[in-house]
Amino acid sequence: MSNAIKAKKFSEFLFVIGDILGFLEAMSVFRAPVTRTLVAINVAIHAGLMLLSGSFADQIFQVFGLVPVDFWTGSVWQPLTSMFLHGNIIHIAFNMLALWSLGAPIEHKVGSSRFAVLYFVSGLVGALFVVAFQSGLGHPTIGASGAVVGLLGALAVFFPRAQLLLFFFPVKARTAAIIFGVGSLLLALTGQAQGLSHLGHLGGLIGGVLFTWLALAPSKEERMDPGPSMGGGFRMGTRRTGPSHTTGAEEQVLRMMQELMRQRQSGAGPAPGERRTMKEINPIQDSDRFEEPPSSKPESSSEPGPSGTGKLYYDPASGRFFFK
Repeated sequence: MSNAIKAKKFSEFLFVIGDILGFLEAMSVFRAPVTRTLVAINVAIHAGLMLLSGSFADQIFQVFGLVPVDFWTGSVWQPLTSMFLHGNIIHIAFNMLALWSLGAPIEHKVGSSRFAVLYFVSGLVGALFVVAFQSGLGHPTIGASGAVVGLLGALAVFFPRAQLLLFFFPVKARTAAIIFGVGSLLLALTGQAQGLSHLGHLGGLIGGVLFTWLALAPSKEERMDPGPSMGGGFRMGTRRTGPSHTTGAEEQVLRMMQELMRQRQSGAGPAPGERRTMKEINPIQDSDRFEEPPSSKPESSSEPGPSGTGKLYYDPASGRFFFK
């Protein structure tokens, strides 16, 4: 492959990945540092491999991809390293899209450290299925699919009634996980759709479900939560009933509105000398500035102040929100 063709393919790869990540970043309402880091590492590795010659890249796949015959002779690192290798732009784009869509709300739900363990456990169990049931396989299996499918299993446990799209049809997360698991098993038994690691997918799904059920132990109330809705397969909501390790934007805005109404009922407003410090805020972007008011503060029964139909403002000197 000439350098010109290689440079063109590399620029096309960066363009496509940049568009996908930009779209997902704009749509996401979750803080998910581990998910972002995993996506960045996978993209960086694939970009680096695209700059290598074909023969050298093939050697990388053979050494760091999952080759069962090599694993049983000492290449014990392969189950981990194979999770960061992808064959082409479609392969990595699909996996990273699924990782971001599923990973962000799950990380938001269980916390970053436990999400990282869930991700790698799912991927390693998927690799275990491959080396256990395809021990004579001599070519590499690569990709993060096993770990990503494990996230689908976790979503099905935490939010079994969450709506997502499966081949453009809306289905519940639990139904999607069952369909995917049964389909992977049948395809593995019949040998159909060669080129896909159906056993890796099945193992990742089982690993994700078991780890979530046994180690993360969602409560009955959490399992009854309608959970996030995958609008178009990408954006997820923030509805939940169980405990969360972070505070959602909707919860922050709700508390801000409650404080604002309390101030309006008491006729509170900014001091005349403090107007110069006021700034317009975005309730979503600046929600971390808000602190929940003390519950001991008595509510005033005075007449409501003048109604405000303007914008929401924040006064850093007094720490209050008000309309103007």
